[in-house]
Order: sequence, then C-alpha cells, then structure tokens
Amino acid sequence: MQTDLGSQIDARAVTASYLYAARYRYSDTVLSNDNQLRIFPREGEGQSLLQTQLWMLPEGRGFDYADRFGNSVRRVRVIERHTALIVATAGKVRLSTQPPNPEDVNLEDVGDLTEGSEYTLRSPLVNPEGVEALAMHVAGSANSLLGRMSAVTDWVYEYIRYRRGATDVTTTAEQVVSAMEGVCQDKTHLALGMLRALRIPCRYVSGLLTGQTGETHSWVEALHPSDGWLGMDPTRGITLPPARDYVKLAVGRDYSDVSPIYGSLEPKSSDRDCAVAAKVTFDESEPAFDDALDLLEDAYVVKSGPP
Repeated sequence: MQTDLGSQIDARAVTASYLYAARYRYSDTVLSNDNQLRIFPREGEGQSLLQTQLWMLPEGRGFDYADRFGNSVRRVRVIERHTALIVATAGKVRLSTQPPNPEDVNLEDVGDLTEGSEYTLRSPLVNPEGVEALAMHVAGSANSLLGRMSAVTDWVYEYIRYRRGATDVTTTAEQVVSAMEGVCQDKTHLALGMLRALRIPCRYVSGLLTGQTGETHSWVEALHPSDGWLGMDPTRGITLPPARDYVKLAVGRDYSDVSPIYGSLEPKSSDRDCAVAAKVTFDESEPAFDDALDLLEDAYVVKSGPP
C-alpha cells in the first residue's frame, strides 16, 4: 500500500521521516494470519501526513478503513504458509513546531463536554474508581484543568518507576498502583484513570517519539473546551509538549483500542515472539524495506504477543 496525501502545510512546521517495523516468529507453521494494523499517522491535530507505505513478508491481501476513533486501519490476511511475519511501514509527516498555549479553564467547563463523554468512563484497562482516592490526594486541590493535568503528570513521572518486564499489555491502572512500576503504557493508563476519576475527559495515544530510535510510545490527551485535545506525557514528565515531539498513530480509550498490530492466527497453539523497532528523523530520507530489516536487526524489544 502506498499513498501520497498532499495537503496545505503550515510554514511553522518541520518534516519528519518515520520507520516502524515488527517481526514475528512462530513455533509452528502458520496457515492463516489475520491482522489489524494501526501503524499509520493520523491526519490533523498538529500533524499532516505527506506519504506512507506498507510492506509485509509474506504479502497479504486486505482493505483499509477508519475505526470509530478515526484511526486509519489496514486489515490484512496472509494465507501463505509461513513461520515468520515481517510488517513495516515508512513515510513522511509534517509536524507543527508551535508550542501549545491554551488558556486555563475551570473544571466545570470540562466535565460536561459532549465530545468527551466516553472518555470519562471505565474502559477495559482503566477503572477510574479504583484510583479515585489517589487522584484526589495528588490533584484534588488543583482547581483548573491545566493544574490537574500537571499534578497528575508530575506524580506519575516521579513515583512510578520505569522498568521493562514488570507488566504486560493486559496490566490495568490499578495493578500499576500496586506495582509502582511499569513502562510508558502503564504510566499512561494510570494517568488516564486519575484524570477520569477527576471528571476530566482523556484518551490514550499511541505513536512514535521523534528524533530517536526505539519502539512505540504512549501518552495522554485531555480535552479542552476550546483548544481541543491537549497532550501530557507522564513517562517523560511533560505537560503540553509540542506536536513536533511525536508522530501520532492512533487514539482510543486505552491500549486495547490502539494496539499497533492485533489479530489472530491458525493454528492458535503456535507460540510467537516479536521484535519491534521504530525511528523518526528530521530529514528528507525515504526509508525502504531494507532499512526496516536493518532496523530490526538492532531491535532490543523482544516480547510475546499478537498477531
């Protein structure tokens, strides 16, 4: 799949090239592999997609659609017998360099926003009631939207230790509090639970950090009544980061809505491991499939999981 999406670009923006790759290896020969891919940059909200390309080995057949959160999804089914699957995407985005500068608002102006009603409720991995006492202790005294966003961001950044391997993709916000450690996904889930307990609409964001090589990243966006979705990154301890810091791939209630690659395979008993790598650079490079393979050779993230 290759797409050119020219659009009107703000002069106060910078072009970034991105590359994402994942390699799955299976213990048995796989006969059918059906996956939903949410690995394509969103359009708008501080970024413009210029072009994107997808590679798969072995190749599959599928179709594109937008899910109910407005994320671009490619559903692909591979029916060729295989013991490994490589999925990679690359392209260019234009990112705004303007720092966000919203006016702070009172909390009563936030809780009744129709657009955000779903994002104040419980979701599969985030139960606001389970972290309500903590949320009130940390941010209950702040009487404005930005005040509570900053308080939650700072607390999660300071007190939840970043440690790989302590959690997995099913870890809930309440379990993060019990463990007091985790990765960006866990910090994001806890921050979501705390903000929702404080009646602030907020959503999970999956994407890539710019200017570095690593893996996918996650952060939080809270809804402002006039400025829309505002970012906060409890993993990095930053409230209101500029759009140029990230390439946004997907949004949802929590990770269960935005998994970059999710699906099923036959036979279901086949064990799998996965290596993931991604990078975003501020240059005019046009990554190719060979670049994705090279990136995977240096991947340090190995984990079990779908597809």
